[in-house]
Amino acid sequence: MDSVSWGGSEVLWSETALKLRQFGHEVSASVSRWRPRPSQHETLLQAGVRLNERWFPTSQPRPRVIFNPLVRRASPVFFTRWLKRQQPDLICCSHGSVGEDLTLIRICAQSGIPYCIVLQANAEYMWPGGQRARELADFYGRAKRVFFVSEGNRTLLETQTGFEFKNAEVVRNPFNVRRNAAPPWPTELNPVRLACVGRLEPGAKGQDLLLRALARDTWRSRPVAVSFFGKGWCEDNLRQLVRLLKMDGRVTFNGHVSDIESIWATHHALILPSRFEGLPLAIVEAMHCARPVIVTDVAGNAEIVQDGVTGFIAEAPTERHLHAALERAWEQRYNWEAMGKAAAQAIRELLPADPAAVFAQKLLAVSAESVSA
Repeated sequence: MDSVSWGGSEVLWSETALKLRQFGHEVSASVSRWRPRPSQHETLLQAGVRLNERWFPTSQPRPRVIFNPLVRRASPVFFTRWLKRQQPDLICCSHGSVGEDLTLIRICAQSGIPYCIVLQANAEYMWPGGQRARELADFYGRAKRVFFVSEGNRTLLETQTGFEFKNAEVVRNPFNVRRNAAPPWPTELNPVRLACVGRLEPGAKGQDLLLRALARDTWRSRPVAVSFFGKGWCEDNLRQLVRLLKMDGRVTFNGHVSDIESIWATHHALILPSRFEGLPLAIVEAMHCARPVIVTDVAGNAEIVQDGVTGFIAEAPTERHLHAALERAWEQRYNWEAMGKAAAQAIRELLPADPAAVFAQKLLAVSAESVSA
């Protein structure tokens, strides 16, 4: 990524890099340059991963020389030279979303070195047209593997490009709670506490849909409190919307919380009204913590959430559909504890205990195939 220094889409590749180092392999990583350097980059360095910091992202201050457009355009040249020096057996390109720049993937595809791609998110509004759709089909099609984090995103990209990715597999992201997490159930239902965990970016996470739905007269008389966990560039917008809707006493902003399990010791259910996704860590983590989830039917959400059993699924990311899902959830609120237990059992059956280790083995298998080919 180069929009922010760290996010959920960076977890799989970085955790897998650490696993490969533990297995004794040499690993190099090319990342955007940030100051201060993210702690996760420091962890990679300490583990012996060779780090290449490419260029300053456009969203942060850069040295004066970087403002020179000739230097900016030369950045892919520097990346190409670095790649040639590494001479890797396999390249893994982590693509935060299908809407990201294709320059680095183009360089990898043209290098002659076997490569694979991880796609973390896709959305209908990112629909590629013309030349970009052809390039996506070409670069993704030539990869040894394309790893999607949900079948929904794979199907959407095939629809967008008109190309069948026979080299596709689905992998899972690592999660930030213990496999056996069991925070106590907050039995007091007055108020019902909903946690919305995700970056404060309504265009993706749909927090505005939630606020609009709960601002309806039906909900104003109900004891419901919403806690936002996360940071983002739209925090001020959302705070202003809370004031506009006169919901100040029912909504709190809690910033980023590292201890995810602590959230679920005080909240009854996850609410995540996303407009697009890959497969949200917030859902996986809430289910591990035995909490039902209220989500929209985007990307891979319905692949792990069973409506009416482990959570509630809004048919579309709209205020009307979210309101309908919330109504069904409210009617079943006295069954939420049992639904949470069902969610905890289901997610442990659906996801591996160590997704990064599984992905590391997949990459090693792809590398071995390439050597023997």
